[in-house]
Amino acid sequence: MKRLTSLTVLALISQATISFAGPPEPKEVIPTPAPPPVSFFRGNEFDVGIFATYVTGTNGGGSRTTTFPDGDTVTISSGGSPNGWGGGMDFTYYLPWKYLGFRFQGAGVELSSQTLTGTITGPNNSFRFSRSNSISAGAGIITGDVVLRLPLDDFWPNVHLAPYVFGGGGGVFTGAGGNTINTRFPELNARFNNASSNVNNDRGLGHIGGGLEYRFTPHIAIFGEAGYDWVAGGQHNFNSSVKNFVQTNFGLRFAF
Repeated sequence: MKRLTSLTVLALISQATISFAGPPEPKEVIPTPAPPPVSFFRGNEFDVGIFATYVTGTNGGGSRTTTFPDGDTVTISSGGSPNGWGGGMDFTYYLPWKYLGFRFQGAGVELSSQTLTGTITGPNNSFRFSRSNSISAGAGIITGDVVLRLPLDDFWPNVHLAPYVFGGGGGVFTGAGGNTINTRFPELNARFNNASSNVNNDRGLGHIGGGLEYRFTPHIAIFGEAGYDWVAGGQHNFNSSVKNFVQTNFGLRFAF
């Protein structure tokens, strides 16, 4: 009986202790960290771009005069800058460090320029003869570039925009047909045709520029860019057919 009484008293004391102590403390809940922002620009990426291009020269024309021993003076002059529309493609590979890539780009354009005029003047202005031809030419522009880009969605989620800069070199390959004259003045013919054939020369070039690319998905983007090209060689002091120019591209880009 005493033993049963003792057990009953202990049970009552234990129940009273739990009642005064209150309910058990809730467990601490650790919040789940937010997922990192998803960038549409990746490393080890291969991009293919298709674009329209507009090219405009930066020179305003000029003239060149030569006086021959017999007193004849030949002047070749041109005005304005060449310009034209075309299209092209580019291929870019980005390293595992997605901010650095290498690009190959090719474009074809149809250039048109102001009229090239040749004038021959006799000694003491004894005679004067002029002949003019309009010069146009197809041109291919091929470049290799180093590209640096900064994906903004690394910092601002859902802003899938990347400004980029590029620089490199390449060549411009041109051709023109029918830009010759034949008159009774050999000196004028030679100078004029030499100036006209200047557009046929293939040249090296260096260029630098920048652009913006916006991605709708990790694989589809639109872009626009502009670059300045320095063309090597050529008779730049009077022939406006091929000289330094600005190339503007805009189109679609596909990332894989």
